Amino acid sequence: MDLDGLVLIDKPADMSSRQVVDRLRRMLGVRKAGHFGTLDPFATGLLCVALGQATKLLQFMGSDAKEYIATIGFEKFTDTDDLKGQTIANFENVTLDVAAAQAWLDSHQGWFEQVPPEYSAQKLNGQPLYKLKRRNIEVRPRPKPVCITASEILDHGRDWLSVRIACSRGTYIRSIARELGRELGLGGYLRELRRLKSEGFAIEQALTLEEAAQRAADGSLTVIALEQAHRLPQARVAPAYERAVIDGKPLERDWFLDEIAAAADGLFAVTGTAGRLICVARIVDEADAWARVERGFHP
Repeated sequence: MDLDGLVLIDKPADMSSRQVVDRLRRMLGVRKAGHFGTLDPFATGLLCVALGQATKLLQFMGSDAKEYIATIGFEKFTDTDDLKGQTIANFENVTLDVAAAQAWLDSHQGWFEQVPPEYSAQKLNGQPLYKLKRRNIEVRPRPKPVCITASEILDHGRDWLSVRIACSRGTYIRSIARELGRELGLGGYLRELRRLKSEGFAIEQALTLEEAAQRAADGSLTVIALEQAHRLPQARVAPAYERAVIDGKPLERDWFLDEIAAAADGLFAVTGTAGRLICVARIVDEADAWARVERGFHP
């Protein structure tokens, strides 16, 4: 089956993101599929799955904020900072100070340096830290800049709370759980994690794997087209220059019908006059080219 676009899946617990993609690929009979924004196996929620040529867009995703609901437990620390890890410290008779928890969350708004979990995809000499940890090699994660734009406690109990967090790409919610617990003098780990938003899409738009299978079987499954699958600024190329763009030639500013407000990294999407996505280009302002094609899309 030839499908080019995004399918939004509500990932179930106890499946890796790759397993979800592989199941969907086999279900739909497509050759190429990938995903943006890995969710840990225990986590649930929105997973953006790219099919066919949409896999070319994955490298350009990531600018939009993510949103999660996290349930944090405070009765222990684990080596993975989530419920699947080994317990490394227990805390008895936990009494949660909700006001102090919200104050810490409020103090971590905007950009700050976050230390990823030891079991993370951050690399040391080309090796992910989680692989080194599994071989009992000591690791020291490097702090990285992340941004939290909103955090709100939704519910709480004696030794847990549920919090909604909106954040930048690459933010580790497991690290938030660990550091919040540490600040309160308690343990801290993720009991549950559910992603609500990613890349401008919301969980309400997502299908379960079972729903996707049913719609694929009865022919009612629709995908988000390439033109709607990205958040890049767009510009239409004049018909006279459309073939040159398709052929990957250097681009000139006067080929375009629209004013171009490129992203901060110079990227923008080029469409034909009929609205079809032709390529993603980058402004380079070189002597022989105003912009160059980064990835092209065939009809």
